[in-house]
Amino acid sequence: MSFRPVDAIFHARSLALVGASENGWTATIFRNLQARGATAAIYPVNPRRERVWGERCYPSFAAIPAPVDLALTIVPAPAVPAALREGLDHGLRAAIVYAAGFGEGGDAAGEARAAELRALAAAGLRLCGPNCMGTLSPREGLVLYPSARVRDVPPGDVGLAMQSGGLFQYWLQYAVSRGLGVSYAASVGNELALDVADYINFFVSDEHTRVICCFIEGVRRPDAFVAAAAAALAARKPIVLVKSGRSEPARSAVQSHTGSLAGDDRVFDAVCERYGIVRATTLDEMVEHALVLRTGRLPAAGGGVMTVGYSGAARGLLLDAAADAGVTFAPLASATRDALAPLLDPAAELAMPVDCGAGIAVAHQQFAEVCGIVANDPNCAVLALQGQLPIGHEQLDPQWFRALAAATDKPLIAYARVAQSLDETSRAFQTASGIPFVQGVPQTVRVARELMRYAERARRGIPPATRGARTHGSLDDALRAHGIELPQAGVAASPAEAGAAADAIGYPVAVKLHATGALHKTEAGGVRLGLGDRAAVERAAAELLAIAAEQPDLGCDGVLVQAMVAGLEMIVGARLDPQFGPVILAGIGGVFVEAYDDVALRLLPVDLADAHAMLASLRGRALLGAIRGRPPRDVDAVAAAIVGIGDLFLERAPAIADLEINPLIVRAAGEGACAVDVRTVEGS
Repeated sequence: MSFRPVDAIFHARSLALVGASENGWTATIFRNLQARGATAAIYPVNPRRERVWGERCYPSFAAIPAPVDLALTIVPAPAVPAALREGLDHGLRAAIVYAAGFGEGGDAAGEARAAELRALAAAGLRLCGPNCMGTLSPREGLVLYPSARVRDVPPGDVGLAMQSGGLFQYWLQYAVSRGLGVSYAASVGNELALDVADYINFFVSDEHTRVICCFIEGVRRPDAFVAAAAAALAARKPIVLVKSGRSEPARSAVQSHTGSLAGDDRVFDAVCERYGIVRATTLDEMVEHALVLRTGRLPAAGGGVMTVGYSGAARGLLLDAAADAGVTFAPLASATRDALAPLLDPAAELAMPVDCGAGIAVAHQQFAEVCGIVANDPNCAVLALQGQLPIGHEQLDPQWFRALAAATDKPLIAYARVAQSLDETSRAFQTASGIPFVQGVPQTVRVARELMRYAERARRGIPPATRGARTHGSLDDALRAHGIELPQAGVAASPAEAGAAADAIGYPVAVKLHATGALHKTEAGGVRLGLGDRAAVERAAAELLAIAAEQPDLGCDGVLVQAMVAGLEMIVGARLDPQFGPVILAGIGGVFVEAYDDVALRLLPVDLADAHAMLASLRGRALLGAIRGRPPRDVDAVAAAIVGIGDLFLERAPAIADLEINPLIVRAAGEGACAVDVRTVEGS
């Protein structure tokens, strides 16, 4: 996969401020550069000025005495292409285009200007934007954002790429207030040339970056994006990402804002799962994830989340938050309970979450000892401990936090019960403690969950996206070859043939339209179930053939007579996503699948572990267990079917664009699953 270098932007040694004037964005950027002590050569460019900010102003690139690394074009959109063309002719390497008006709204003039910028990029010019608000290179002093709000962003280890200029500064302000610093940051705009994938690729190779944060509305180059994400996972540089466009109105807004495609949100969730991308729900939460992930500590396999606190109310909140987030706290080992008992009030419940009682809040050494014992529990992979940061003139000693962090290599998270308004005292304490402090109980639980998920994906790696050897023969033969059971069935062209087929199969049976054009046979009135004798079968066949005669577009060539199969109805299907390729879904199925909307998606290929994880993520997963006197379902058979359908689809795509089993009837444990209705859509 080809990535475009962005070094000429982040590491620029000379700058041309095109459109330089005494006031406005160019003046703000110039003051930013002065305040940060930037050593890059600065060349103001404006043919209507001889001097600006006390500096010589150049009429054009031709007048500048040396080639320029980076141009900041802060001029109206119609003037941008010509200015950059002249710059490229005189050795210009890269440009940031701040103006909008390059086809965002679909206007012809804007599209023409966009085409000119693409041509310049093809000629070798590295373009950030248009419709962006600049970049930050704190170590180099290159604060190229037109606001004083980010002038003092400290150097750090978070790489940032955002498809929003406005959110950029406010997120940075909040991140800095929480103790984060930035390696490099870019407001990427409409990505007519350089895109988020290029910046992620840069961050992966950058020695200063440990965590990558992104806000995106859409992905312009899916192949490049997943390649960059795979490289980040291999380098153990977590990507924390917020993506808008979950709802249909938001997807439409994305399209009109930047011209990028938001895509199917559940497919994007599957992309995040496959490549270890931590998808934050809010920009605030992105900060929480970054604080924890930047420590580099990952939980080991086999353990779970544990918490220690000194608030009974917080214990209830933790349990609620865990239920909401699908987190189950790990149980205390018996040896851990024995070690804790002498340190805690006899009335204390030695169970997760551990509540030590309010008295221990000021007994720091005792609380530290409790936390150390829990951290050493063999079931503990992540420990969250209650902790409050000092504010203002409060004097607290971070030594016991630091000692606890030094005594274990497990991830530690300190949590506040409610968000605090932090100051320099708070940030200094957090740094000295060596432990990230997360603001809020639900945030803590979600951060711990995503930390566990990221570590699991990092251990497993990314399976190769290869196609299997093609299975020859009919679709039914291919399904059986991949372990998919099909019910006994036969196709009949007349009621009499249907009756004979039913006699051969045995009763009860179902009779369905055998029609290529009926995607949902039930909606077409083309299904009769539970028929117990030949007369009923022949009547049903006659009715369905009459329906087919009235609807020739159904493509009906008879009726399907099929043995009835009883069990839980599920859906398993695979399709080609236009952005990210083959995906598979599984969920609660039957005629109400759209109403349930309870499905899990993954990118293909999947293995049995993926398939079981899909089933475990369903809201209706309890239906797979023993419920209301019914035995548990054959979960292993469903998982095997998910893998088999996925492998078959990879073999036959793109000739098949969509393959769906609905319903897949799941029998009791050990009795298998049966594909009752199989539908395909031809591809290219």
